[in-house]
Amino acid sequence: MNNNSLNRIYMHNLSYRISLRVKDSRSSRNARNLAAFLAQRVEIRNALEDGWTIYQIWETLHAEQKITTSYNTFCNQVNRLIIKREEAALPKKKSTNQLPSPPRHADTTGFTFSSTPLKDEEIL
Repeated sequence: MNNNSLNRIYMHNLSYRISLRVKDSRSSRNARNLAAFLAQRVEIRNALEDGWTIYQIWETLHAEQKITTSYNTFCNQVNRLIIKREEAALPKKKSTNQLPSPPRHADTTGFTFSSTPLKDEEIL
């Protein structure tokens, strides 16, 4: 085997290498939980697209011991790492179901507030 082949075998994706390092017991619980979530992220996204609820996904992964986070933490991770990122990636569209605002006429002055009362309107 040449040197390039060996480098490809030992060099994995950065996310994969980080997840391996974080699985070490010396890493914080939060770091291990995040690594476990990120390892399952594609499957979680696919399950959401298939119409499964977040609770059903969490319950299954928790029962399989693929993740150990609480349901609340799992919801936060789904919202932060999947849903909000996908929303940010989508181009912002102007809402088409809003009614147009009525035209403003130049000859109407509308209401103007004056903090000093007129002498006629003073209440005694």
